[in-house]
Amino acid sequence: MLTVSAREFRTNQRHYLDQVKQGLELLITRKKDAFKVSSVKKDDTLMTKEEFFAKIDRAKEQARQRLGYEMKPGESFEDFFQRVKKERHVQG
Repeated sequence: MLTVSAREFRTNQRHYLDQVKQGLELLITRKKDAFKVSSVKKDDTLMTKEEFFAKIDRAKEQARQRLGYEMKPGESFEDFFQRVKKERHVQG
């Protein structure tokens, strides 16, 4: 991990962001604060840990209340998806 001052980062921002894009871990310091810079990958999520666990809790509660969809016997995945899409107005 490379550590640079905020002033150094501002001066050479393009250089450091190009390095982060290549996988470098970058820590920017400013007085008593520090900021970690990383690139966002295609499968990264931009939600907080609290939001993530709240979504899991909601899904578990919906499953307990049987509010989800089940595939019918003999139904293909494509047919199931089309049925859910039509009933729930799912885009895709």
